[in-house]
Amino acid sequence: MAGVTSSSQGRRIALVIGNSAYQHPDNLPRLVNPAHDAEDIAAALRRFGFEVIERRNQTLEAMHQSIAEFGSRIGGSEAALFFFAGHGIQVKNQNYLMPVNARVESEAMVPYQGVNVNQILDEMDNAKSSVNIVILDACRNNPVSGKFRSGRSRGLASPDVVPKGTVIVYATDPGNVAADGDGRNGLFTAGLLTAFRGRDLSLDGVLTIASAEVERASRQTQTPYVNGPKTLQKNFSFNVAMAPDPAETETRFWNEAKASGTREAFEAYLKRFPSGTHVALAQGELRKREESERASKPQESIERKAVEGTVPARPEKTQKGPAPVLAPVEKPDIKVGDRWAYRNINLWKNEESASVELKVTAIRGDIMTVDRTSIDSKGAAGAGIERSIRRTADRSTWTLLDPNVTQGKRLILLFPLEVGKTWDFEYSIKRPDGDVVMNKRSARVEAWEDVEVPAGRFRALRVVHSGRTERQGREGRVTGNVSETFWYAPEIRSMVKHEYRDTMGHLRTRDQFRQELTAYDIK
Repeated sequence: MAGVTSSSQGRRIALVIGNSAYQHPDNLPRLVNPAHDAEDIAAALRRFGFEVIERRNQTLEAMHQSIAEFGSRIGGSEAALFFFAGHGIQVKNQNYLMPVNARVESEAMVPYQGVNVNQILDEMDNAKSSVNIVILDACRNNPVSGKFRSGRSRGLASPDVVPKGTVIVYATDPGNVAADGDGRNGLFTAGLLTAFRGRDLSLDGVLTIASAEVERASRQTQTPYVNGPKTLQKNFSFNVAMAPDPAETETRFWNEAKASGTREAFEAYLKRFPSGTHVALAQGELRKREESERASKPQESIERKAVEGTVPARPEKTQKGPAPVLAPVEKPDIKVGDRWAYRNINLWKNEESASVELKVTAIRGDIMTVDRTSIDSKGAAGAGIERSIRRTADRSTWTLLDPNVTQGKRLILLFPLEVGKTWDFEYSIKRPDGDVVMNKRSARVEAWEDVEVPAGRFRALRVVHSGRTERQGREGRVTGNVSETFWYAPEIRSMVKHEYRDTMGHLRTRDQFRQELTAYDIK
């Protein structure tokens, strides 16, 4: 029997947060169930094929970082789902989700202590995922709401604007409060989990069953609230998921080994499946590589010559195989004369804004001297003007060192690299106008991917950065989120693609661009 029954072809991404351990119970009481709610909802979504970012007991900074990571991963996805269980507060018809370190002593403090739900909606709207689902089990009662002067204070407010293709669900109707529940889960989450075990796994079917369960358990005092297109609710299905078939697992492993084409990948297959279907083929591949290694001369240097206006040729005889999928990737053996050319794409206008070339001119240990030349594209300010600058770079992190950094260090990569590796870093930059910008980032090596860019197709590691930025200056304090994704290809010793997006001030996207490799020449 097939492992997973699914009608979807795209990625499904979920961010699930459960906040129970509130640190100031005189303001926001501790809650028993939200951490359990998050754990159980995350497990259910994984069974339905979602990639789940699961977080519990998050501080304000951690929530912002999680949301930024979520925003960086949902671009173009089939479905993006956000679930929050914990305290939620409305102020002047704006809804705020409260982190565990929130201390709310007045209405005016809520926007600074909580996360505006519009921030999540903005991330989804910008990402253009096909289906967006926001589920908030965040209408718990608390002692501070009753002190507020503005309008209704209980529960959450009705959303003022809902992005296209979005369904928003509250545990109870606006202005009301939801029960935390006497068992492991809150009433609403318990209803969802019951619905997930039912036959009708359309979003509409799940919400209908969950609502009935909540109304029954609460004796009609709590009714979940749903806002969003009914057609979308009927068309989207969570689908039925079962444990993968062993043969299917082996086939996926074998296909990945073939795509890698490396000795390490075939050896890993034989170790995992010593009696597998493809053992003879794997052994044959290893024999071919052994014979080739004995017969061949030392590998000649690979040269990629960029011809102006064309994509560089990639001869089969000199092309290296993709990086080992299962082995850690060590820092690159960069040589003097190595060169990479990129094009910058303005994602607001979806057009090329500049071309950039990096050339290594000197190396001493891990410290490199890199000449960076940029030319603005036609239509941009200063179009056609060539600008060159000499920069120092760190080979162990593949980071161009910024002379304006006054504290800390930026770490784009941190070799050796392998899937699942994480690191955190902080740094401050002093701008020409005197303002200081403080950055806090978390990085994670997410996965191996095949990436297509103008220079060709490459096997690359996807590395995701997410975090917060804070600018202090003449106009006061402005904060925002930053998400960056780098695709590093060991074959060419550098990045083949880079995407950047940030939000500042009122949570609207300020800057977004993509950089793609167009040519390279490595010695």
